[in-house]
Amino acid sequence: MTSRKIILYKSKTLSNGEHPIMIRLIKDRKIKYINLGHSCSIKQWNEKEKQVLKSKEKYDQLNHYIQTKYNEIVSIILKFETDKISYSLESIESKFYASLNSSTVFTYCAESIQRLEKTNKIGSAAGLKDLLRSLKKYRNNKDLLFSDITHSFLNRYEEDFLQRGVKENSISVYMRAIRALLNKAIVEGLADKSNYPFSTYKISKLNTETRKRAIPREDIRKIYDFIPELNTSFYHTRNFFLFSYFNIGINFKDMALLRWSNITGDRLYYQRAKTGANYDIKIQPESRAILDMYLKPNRTHNDYIFPILNDEVHQSLQSKNDRIKKISKRTNKELKLIAAKVGIDNPKSLTHYVARHSWATTQKMKGTPVSIIGESLGHQDEKTTRIYLKGFENTVLDEANTDLI
Repeated sequence: MTSRKIILYKSKTLSNGEHPIMIRLIKDRKIKYINLGHSCSIKQWNEKEKQVLKSKEKYDQLNHYIQTKYNEIVSIILKFETDKISYSLESIESKFYASLNSSTVFTYCAESIQRLEKTNKIGSAAGLKDLLRSLKKYRNNKDLLFSDITHSFLNRYEEDFLQRGVKENSISVYMRAIRALLNKAIVEGLADKSNYPFSTYKISKLNTETRKRAIPREDIRKIYDFIPELNTSFYHTRNFFLFSYFNIGINFKDMALLRWSNITGDRLYYQRAKTGANYDIKIQPESRAILDMYLKPNRTHNDYIFPILNDEVHQSLQSKNDRIKKISKRTNKELKLIAAKVGIDNPKSLTHYVARHSWATTQKMKGTPVSIIGESLGHQDEKTTRIYLKGFENTVLDEANTDLI
C-alpha cells in the first residue's frame, strides 16, 4: 500500500521566497517526493484543502494542474496494484514523468494553432505557424518532446539561425514563441518546469537595438512630388506611405482597416489592432488631399477608405489578414522602386514602416519636445510613447504635427 499526499515542501525555500509544491509518496517506510514544478508561499497555501489561495496568480489553473497530476499518480498506483505488479516508488516516478513528457512539440503546436484559429486569434496563430515551420525545417521533420527543449537545444537552434544569416532580432521572435508555447504546456501539465531552459537561456541577449530607418524631410518631399498615373499600383503605394507619415506613422494594417466612420470632422480616430491603443489625430491638409483622392460619391460611412479590403470578398479574419499581408508586401516592393526613381539614397531600405521612424525623426529635427513624441517611438518601447502622448492636450500634438514636409 502506498500513501500519497499533496504538500507544500517547507523544508526547501526557493530564491523567490516560495516553497515547492510536491506529492509525497510513502511505501515500505520509504519516502519519495514528486516535484510538480510549481511553488507557493505559506500565506498563499491552504493547508487543509491542499490548494493555493485566490491571492496566487492564476490560482485556478494551478489548482487544476495540481489535482490533475495527483490523480495521475493515483491512477498509476492503482494500475500497478490492480494488475498485481510489483512496483517501487521509483517505478511510480518513472511512469509519471514518462506520461508527463508524452506530448510532442509539433503535435501540441499544431493543436494550439487550431485553437487560436477557432477563437479568431489569427495573428497569434500565424506566429505559431512560423515557429512550427522553422522547427520542422531545423529538425528535418523529426518531432521532439518538451523535455528535449534544453539550454543546449536553444543554443544550437540559435546558431543555426545565425549561420543562415538571420538577424538577432528575428531570432528573438522565434525564441519568445518557443518560451510562450513551453509556458502554456507547463500550465496544462504537459511539460515539466523543473528543467525550465529559459531560467538560464536569456532571450534578452538577442534584443539588439534596431538600426534607425528614417529618411530626411527632403526625401519625403521627393516622394510627395512623385505623381504616378491615376489609380495605378504606384499611385496607391505613394499615398499609403505619405498618409502614414502625415498621421504619426500609422501601421499598415491599421490603415487598411480604416473606414470612413473613423473620420469625424477634421479628426481621425482609430484603435491600433496590435496594442488596443486609441489614437485621435487632427487631419492635416496633406492628409485631407489624400483622403479626397478616395472619396467616392456613393461611398457609405462603413466603407473602407483605402482600396485594400473588400467586405464582400474578405469576410473572415484570416482572409483579411492574408490580403493585408499581400498588399503590404507589394507596397514595400514598390516603395523601393519609387525610391530609386526619385533618387533616394539606399532605396532598398525604404518600407512602409520607415514612415513611422521618419515622422519621429522629423519631429526631433523640428525641436518638438521629446516628452511629446517619445524617444522610443518605434525604436525601443512604443508603450512609453503612448503614455507620453496621452498626457498632452490634442492641440499640443496637432501643432507639432504640422509643417512635416
